[in-house]
Amino acid sequence: MCHKEKDMSSPLSAGQLRQLGNSLTAADWTPEDVTLFGQAGRDRLIGIRDSLRRGGDIVTAIVEGRTELWLHEKQQGSRYVRGCVIYAHLQETGLLSSFADLAELEAVKAKDIDFFRWHFAGKVVFGWRGVQDDYVPCLIESDDEVVLIWRWLDSHWSSNNPGLRRK
Repeated sequence: MCHKEKDMSSPLSAGQLRQLGNSLTAADWTPEDVTLFGQAGRDRLIGIRDSLRRGGDIVTAIVEGRTELWLHEKQQGSRYVRGCVIYAHLQETGLLSSFADLAELEAVKAKDIDFFRWHFAGKVVFGWRGVQDDYVPCLIESDDEVVLIWRWLDSHWSSNNPGLRRK
């Protein structure tokens, strides 16, 4: 039986690899950093790629005005809507991919309370792309800090409960 060797060549061109190397060098990456990057799991690498495709990190997008606080039409005014209705709407319309996920909410949380107050004063901000086991992650101000909590999809959302999405 003949042994067929697996093709291990990269689909990336030499120019693309050179561009990547130049960018990492310009950002002061060390050889050890590159090794860690290469050892990152598939899900982590997909997350990095998806963040780049969406226009970079969420904090920069917020500062540059490339995000919005989105409300379902039934959240307008003083009306309420169940989270499962919002989530189904986002899935059906294809809007879900434009919303923040758990990692992006964590990045916002890592900023100081003044950042949160400046951009989201009085709001509970939801990351609809981060739904897990019928719970939605969200950020809320509590005792002069930003706290990440989870809200059940069967709860009711008001106009003070927008989703954070990229425009």
